Amino acid sequence: MVRQPQAALTAEPPRRDSFHHGDVRGAALSAALGMVEADGPDALSFRAVAAAIGVNHRALYRHFADKHELTLAVAAQGFDGLARVIQAGFDAEGGGASPGPLYQAYVDFALERPALYALMYGIPGRDYLTHPALAPSVAKVTRLAGKAFRRADDPPGFSIALRDRVMRAWGEVHGLCDLWQRGALRARDERAAKAYILALLAQ
Repeated sequence: MVRQPQAALTAEPPRRDSFHHGDVRGAALSAALGMVEADGPDALSFRAVAAAIGVNHRALYRHFADKHELTLAVAAQGFDGLARVIQAGFDAEGGGASPGPLYQAYVDFALERPALYALMYGIPGRDYLTHPALAPSVAKVTRLAGKAFRRADDPPGFSIALRDRVMRAWGEVHGLCDLWQRGALRARDERAAKAYILALLAQ
């Protein structure tokens, strides 16, 4: 009998081209999100995600054209999550929409999930508005912001004046959260940073 080489006896079995639950895309997104939140956006790679869910990395190309597409899909999950947090804040206030709950939700999300937040806002700007995998999720947050800053005398739709109020508010809250994450905003701890940021936004 011919003896098999030791390497052949101990080699890992080849990876499957299909996930045993039948949802490679869903499993890949879950694994990718976990990697980003655990180790930051730079940890994301096709091979690492494939290894995490037990498939050959080539199987991911059936669901994502490249790493950029995978990154956009993870970012879309982030914006969907942010929209849910904002809506929950509105619901807790009795279903109305106002800047206070929106700011609270945004600051909580940014400071409690910094790696995902960094990935979400590290994407080329054109993709926020036009990419089919990302733009609808970004639009959810934009619509909620529009509700929060709408005034009684605003015309129907997303007027220029309403857009400008939303953009100003977004710039303020995003900038303050970014200052904290970069260490330029000094606070005793995260809780104190949140309180300080929200106090500034309320002025």
